[in-house]
Amino acid sequence: MNQPALSHSEAQIGNALAAIARNILMEARAPMDDPRGETGEAIHDFRKSIKRWRAFLRLIEPEFGDGARNLRRAARDSAKDLNAMRDLRACLDALEDASKARNALGDRVLTEMRGVIEALLARHGDDPTDALDRQGLVRKVGEWLDTISHWDFGRIAFAQVLDALTRGYRRARRAMPNDWRHADDEALHEFRRRIIDHRYQLEFAGALWPDAAKIEFEKAQHLREILGNHRDLALLSRLTGPHQPLARFRAKIAPAIARRQREHLAHAARIAARIFDSKPREFRADMEKRWLRRTEN
Repeated sequence: MNQPALSHSEAQIGNALAAIARNILMEARAPMDDPRGETGEAIHDFRKSIKRWRAFLRLIEPEFGDGARNLRRAARDSAKDLNAMRDLRACLDALEDASKARNALGDRVLTEMRGVIEALLARHGDDPTDALDRQGLVRKVGEWLDTISHWDFGRIAFAQVLDALTRGYRRARRAMPNDWRHADDEALHEFRRRIIDHRYQLEFAGALWPDAAKIEFEKAQHLREILGNHRDLALLSRLTGPHQPLARFRAKIAPAIARRQREHLAHAARIAARIFDSKPREFRADMEKRWLRRTEN
């Protein structure tokens, strides 16, 4: 594929993207390569880095095609086995959240529920060092670093980055619920995934040209957190289903969960409306304007 000659400012993009890629992977590898680190914290840090990595790969996927797609799928699979502990820890956070609801549960019931969840964590292994293949993940990330060392990031032009940013914005905008009150948990989870991609891609844009999207980045991060709270409550609700560990508490906890979820959704809807007020072509034009302003200074 023939590429037009890049300007000096555009040529810097490739170097910056290559540096971003290396830094993400080194941050992912570091907690797994430290045997002294607490496993739960290492898992959290690794999963966070993998989310950034997958969002980055989506950004450059149009240029590197199957190579980027294959790495993105491998990254998804590497984090999948770490989700069970994260979900149980999230249920503890959700229980604290549910306790903020008006007419919420009494302290005794909350303490009993917390004890059940903590027992489940202990059964999984609250610090499952033996179950976690740290060095296997270290080797895997090392393989990814070796793969990208052969990629020519220097051929990526600003227009390609701008197109990818716009695609991420469009994907997230399309995933936004039309009717927030009746959106199901999976649709909201998918929207949150798209928000995570968009949020990290705005972060990458800010590294390429600092005026890119600081306010938008902060809004997207806030929306991600609110939708995360809603998701955690949904996970807690599943634990109260028939034949589940918290089934006997369902009648008591369900109203508090529903109330807090409604509050989170109302808040999320207001923020999302502000983030996605612009059409994708308007978003693209604004990002381009900021880039041109930066290169002219």
